[in-house]
Amino acid sequence: MSSHSMSRRALLGWIGKTAGAGAMYQAMSSLGFAAESTKPGTLKLSGTKKGASVLVLGAGVAGMTAAYELRKAGYKVKILEFNGRAGGRCWTLRGGDTYTELGGATQQCQFAEGNYINPGPWRVPYHHHHVMSYINEFNVPIEPFIQVNYNAYVHSTKAFNGKPQRYREVQADYQGYAAELLSKVINQNALDAELSGEDREKLFESLRHWGALDKSSAYKKSYETSLRRGFKVPPGGGLSPKPEPSELFDQSALLQSELWKYIVNGQDIEFQSSIFQPVGGMDSIAKAFEKRVGDLIEYNARVTSVDQSDSGVTVKYDLQGSAKEAQADWCVCTIPLSILSQIPVTASNAMKTAIRSVPYAASVKVGLEFKRRFWEQDDAIYGGVSYTNLPITNISYPSTKFCDKGKGVLLGGYVWGPNAFEFTSLPPEERVKKAVQYGKQIHPQYEQEFDNGIAVGWHRVPWTQGCYGVWTEEKREEHYENLCQVDGRLVLAGEHTSNLPAWQEGAIASARDAIERLHAKALTTAA
Repeated sequence: MSSHSMSRRALLGWIGKTAGAGAMYQAMSSLGFAAESTKPGTLKLSGTKKGASVLVLGAGVAGMTAAYELRKAGYKVKILEFNGRAGGRCWTLRGGDTYTELGGATQQCQFAEGNYINPGPWRVPYHHHHVMSYINEFNVPIEPFIQVNYNAYVHSTKAFNGKPQRYREVQADYQGYAAELLSKVINQNALDAELSGEDREKLFESLRHWGALDKSSAYKKSYETSLRRGFKVPPGGGLSPKPEPSELFDQSALLQSELWKYIVNGQDIEFQSSIFQPVGGMDSIAKAFEKRVGDLIEYNARVTSVDQSDSGVTVKYDLQGSAKEAQADWCVCTIPLSILSQIPVTASNAMKTAIRSVPYAASVKVGLEFKRRFWEQDDAIYGGVSYTNLPITNISYPSTKFCDKGKGVLLGGYVWGPNAFEFTSLPPEERVKKAVQYGKQIHPQYEQEFDNGIAVGWHRVPWTQGCYGVWTEEKREEHYENLCQVDGRLVLAGEHTSNLPAWQEGAIASARDAIERLHAKALTTAA
């Protein structure tokens, strides 16, 4: 093959970079490259030694998964939990709840009955099989979470005079223009050496279909393009005005706007439909676990040291001012590394170095309650996410209680990095005000309709001091295996010991893997 020729995979990569994930997947389907993920296997926990005991540190979903499965396998289990509730980051705030962050600032949630915000996880993708299996096993009621809403907005302060644009308009025009350009490449015989004639025909036809091109392979204002992006005058009945196609964005203005970078978000595998949420709040998952292992949990237990010997594990902890101690044969520790790195732990130097080597992301979530659901009533946005280059990054509309006539809560900001530190340098009430000021650039109704809000900065949350563990390829190569190994009688679990950081799926999958390996070692270790 010449230096100028292009393989099928290289072609797909080029399409992905220039036309987006949707075009690449369309081409993948035509050329036969699409694939699916696998489901988790059955745990191998048989043959537990009589009287064997395990101490689990942390009653988040990883810790409760470990405790639930280990008790079923015959282990004597005890859980130590920092908070007065179970769930960890699987957490929901409702009206009447009180939360105090590091520094002493206390917020009381004032949401109306039935409204809530999930400061931590808020979505369960269909392919998160471990989470879905427990949802099914525990009969947790779930409902669709709407990630992509084509009638939501994409917004940039640097484009279209700061006016938000409909997601569907940007996506339709970007796909159309990209498809037109790619079809020209095919028509100019530029791919003759790379693809067979049949492949070129299939790719060309898929681009025409994907981009709503006309018979001349051009993307132009038409009835067909308006079926994608919406009409200037929509079709009606009787003697109502005839439908009128909408005007397309100028191609250069659209490219320069960079709004196209938001339309691939819903095509990332974590955000592809179907996505679910537990009815009434994410903590329904935590409560389902707690119902089954709550009798094993000692709450308000702040771990102060973890020591191990050849014969067992001893954990010291503070229980509301009283020094306590717990012992067991084995220990599963799910404490976030941001906290564990501050606690004396008896472990190998490799594990201790790994514990200290993973930083945690800074993030802020802001829940805003409004007097009415104006996003539905005024803007016809029912669920989904609007994206912006403002520090709030997005607005997520509730996927429940549609058309309710009362107050409504939306996620008014999901702030990251330096902007998160800036937000949490302010008192909580000022963070809420800041989210309202930013949000009104997308929804002018914000100021008039705002009622109350609450803002959680994860690097100020006492039990995590960060949102999730941030790995780099280099850090994983150097430390990941050392962090995950059974170290003496200790093994770690949680989203930080997974390849799905920040997701409950990673936490639960890591816990199941950790206890299976711990059990295998327990079977071969003298009592």
